[in-house]
Amino acid sequence: MSYEHLSPRASHVFLMLASYPGADFPGALANAVQPGGEAVLGELVREGLLRAVPGGRYRYSSLARAHALQHAEGTALERIVAWYLDYAVAADKAVSRFRWRLSPRYEQVAAFPGTDVEALDLLEADRASFVSLVRAAHESGMDELVVGLCEALWGLHFHRKHYTDWKTVNELGVVSAQRLGDRRAEGRIRCQLGFHHLELDEVERAVEQFDLALRADRSVQHHQGMATDLESLALAHYGVGRYQDALDCLLAAEPLAVRAGQEQQIALRGHHYYRVLSALGRAEEALAGLTGTLHAMRERGDRYNEGRVLTSLGEAQLRVGANRAAIEALTPALAIMQELRRLFQEAVVREVLCAALLAAGDRGGAVAHAEHALAIYQVLDHPRANSAAQRLERLNQR
Repeated sequence: MSYEHLSPRASHVFLMLASYPGADFPGALANAVQPGGEAVLGELVREGLLRAVPGGRYRYSSLARAHALQHAEGTALERIVAWYLDYAVAADKAVSRFRWRLSPRYEQVAAFPGTDVEALDLLEADRASFVSLVRAAHESGMDELVVGLCEALWGLHFHRKHYTDWKTVNELGVVSAQRLGDRRAEGRIRCQLGFHHLELDEVERAVEQFDLALRADRSVQHHQGMATDLESLALAHYGVGRYQDALDCLLAAEPLAVRAGQEQQIALRGHHYYRVLSALGRAEEALAGLTGTLHAMRERGDRYNEGRVLTSLGEAQLRVGANRAAIEALTPALAIMQELRRLFQEAVVREVLCAALLAAGDRGGAVAHAEHALAIYQVLDHPRANSAAQRLERLNQR
């Protein structure tokens, strides 16, 4: 291992990148610390200071990193975190195209040019790195960067269900937002943290975070945030059968969403409103509303929410005993979730399909979907695996 014979550019890159807190990094990161820095990585590999690993990534040896850290510049970590934030923002713009944002970086950074699945794969390759970066930035007082990363990593956490990362990153983000005194950011991140609990069926902990988010947003009259918080509370109430409470939250959210003028927010609120009407027995309104919402999602090209609305339409049909119509809605919903590799939602659709097929007299088909749903929950290490296993056992005893 030789350091003395490096070119000045390679020496600078070697010292600066040592502040990166993860295990390995993409070659393009070198450009964040030195213009054209990626071009000198080969020199560092030849000198034994870096090792090339699959996927265009690089890694320091422990000895080389320790040596470089003794001479690293204090600004290196901030440059690295800022580069990763823009990297995450670009990918998130492809994943969550219709979501409202707080960070001004979304206006400045071009979207990743691939599909949302490709963008999620890109983020997933740096999963561990993002957690390390958020921790390091939080400990170094880079609170604006921490808050930005929390927002940009939402799509990765929500769609790929990395629950431990989701909780760790957003708990640090809440503290960073509080240190900044940024109530809008606190509201957004608490809402994201609430969804972590809701996804794991920890409903009361979710409600606590959604309430705190609403309090933060209300303190600065952030209408978009308030509408999202109320919609999130509605989903928590819906999940445990408090349908009237869910409806009250959605009705309170409606004027706020309209005032904010965010079309996606209005569309999502409509979807959940008709789900609740279905649960309350207002079938005719619910079916008509869900059908209209489905057309709207298709016109917007929102494949994920098209699949979610189809699932809700299937549930609504099943509630009124229209088993075949339910299956007709759920079959394309399943295809969409498989296409988008949304494993958790695939399991949800399969559970509803199981119920619809069983009601239609197809026990074999019902068992097959129950088995698939259980396997997915087990892969995700999700608490619903227990109830899915019990469902399958009951089916096998019929």
